[in-house]
Amino acid sequence: MTYHSTTSNLRTHLLTIHPGKLSEQSEGNQPPLKQARISAFLPPSSSRGLPAALLITGFTRCPPHHGVYPLPSSSRGLPAARQASITDKLTRFICKDMRPINISQGSGFKDFVYELEPRYTIPSRATITDRVVKLYDTTKDNIIQTISGQKIALTTDGWTSLATEAYVTVTAHFINEEWELKDVLLKKIEAPKSHTAENVAKYIGNILDEYKVDRESVLSITTDNAANYVNAVERHLQAVNVPCMAHTINLAVRKGLAVRAIESPVNRLKATALHFNKSTTDSYQLESKQKLLGVKPAKLINDCATRWNSTYDMVCRAAEQQAPVAAVIMEKKLGHLEMSTSEWTLLEQVRAVLKPFKTATEALSTDRFPTASAVLPLKYVLLSHLKPSIGDSAALNDMKTKISTDLEKRYNPNKDAFMLLNTSSYLDLRFHRLIHLDRDQQQEVRERVKSELMVIAEDCGGYEEDGEVAAMAKGTQEKTALGAMGDLFGNVYQGAESTDASGRPTVDIGNVLQQEMLIYESETPLPTDSDPLSWWKASGSKYSHIAQLARRYLSIPGSSVRAERVFSTAGIIVNKKRSALDPENVDRLVFLANNL
Repeated sequence: MTYHSTTSNLRTHLLTIHPGKLSEQSEGNQPPLKQARISAFLPPSSSRGLPAALLITGFTRCPPHHGVYPLPSSSRGLPAARQASITDKLTRFICKDMRPINISQGSGFKDFVYELEPRYTIPSRATITDRVVKLYDTTKDNIIQTISGQKIALTTDGWTSLATEAYVTVTAHFINEEWELKDVLLKKIEAPKSHTAENVAKYIGNILDEYKVDRESVLSITTDNAANYVNAVERHLQAVNVPCMAHTINLAVRKGLAVRAIESPVNRLKATALHFNKSTTDSYQLESKQKLLGVKPAKLINDCATRWNSTYDMVCRAAEQQAPVAAVIMEKKLGHLEMSTSEWTLLEQVRAVLKPFKTATEALSTDRFPTASAVLPLKYVLLSHLKPSIGDSAALNDMKTKISTDLEKRYNPNKDAFMLLNTSSYLDLRFHRLIHLDRDQQQEVRERVKSELMVIAEDCGGYEEDGEVAAMAKGTQEKTALGAMGDLFGNVYQGAESTDASGRPTVDIGNVLQQEMLIYESETPLPTDSDPLSWWKASGSKYSHIAQLARRYLSIPGSSVRAERVFSTAGIIVNKKRSALDPENVDRLVFLANNL
């Protein structure tokens, strides 16, 4: 039989001459033998893209060290669902921890991942970038759905990156159904045009349109005291501008520190801190004196005009380190830095005056508890603290007067923010008695609250009887004898009281709301260190209408701290090594870092 390098002729011969022999060979339905590829013996994820020589030997090279590692012993690759889940976690890690995307391409990172899961294939930079975009779109859609139809409060501010690119930031604040204070970053939009009030208003308006937020849904916008942002909110957006209380305190304190007799020792403290932070020799000498005198080692703090409480922190640290600092100054003969005993005494008094302002600023810098409701009560307490005391020096009295004068002119009663902040205070059980206002102002706040409650009641379709009223009506119907008496007399002895279609007396919504407010006002105030949202969560059902109003007003931030914290995030992302990031990518990365 002629050999032609194939088995076709042999198969034909068997079928024609020996038909039974071929059937015997195929008995048992065994599949025909087929030579397997070498890749069949290796995990798909591990063998993908490896040189043939490495596949044959069963080893793979680790890129960072060019060493040889055995391929995974498992003959099966990583399931697709597991691969996708790890990639999702990797994307979130990059966004939440503000890491550059190319961190996944580093040799050390690859070693780390290989040790955890050898079968995982690290995606390319382009794949992760695509995942970041998808995660941004999904998170944004969720936020749009969450704030849809809600009353929200905003904060806004401006920022300039290392690449001198300007941005406008807007954050949204609201209280969810579980009485939890929530805040989200809406957008950090590039602002290439000059930051005039009109342009700032356009940027903010574009962000609201992008998130489908009606202007009527915006309760207020908290800003610092920059004139362009104030005018953008009040004149162009026609919204209520709430000045940042923390920034307001800082401005007032700066006015007080400008008193000549106080400014001189404060400036000397600045020069001292600057000297020890720049001179390595004297810095080591200071550390040696601290150990010798038993003082806790710590560097001196320098003052920064734009950093809240920095002067107070500087004075406190200098007072703690007074002995070792004076020792170094004397030993090094730094006479221009030496301070007299009277100057130290004055600075101790200044520290005592500034301490309540430090506390107030910290209280307003939280985003976990309501802050707008505390703004005007804090102003009232701070002004009380600034009253002249017996034994105060002339310089200290002058400082108190300047701070008081500046604080008193803030939050003008003629501004909309004044009534809004007082309404928020009324709805906070810590301050609901409004002792910081006179009687006429208290009554004005109550009238405003009542009018807004009327709107809420009407939007809810009128007042519905609560459980107690319904139970009373049911009990009356069960008493047939009294029911017959009621049918006989009708409304004769009830005056002009109106009835509904069924003949039952209607409820006066105004009286019901007034009664609800009176009961609420009789509540004992909470301690000022308590969380009013926890109280509302437990007692909100008792005041169904007031609770709805409280969810709106207690979400208003009393400071722009939340917007300024976004700058810290942006500063980490847009650093010297990543200063060329596209503004659109900056927005995505900052957005995800703040909202995930």
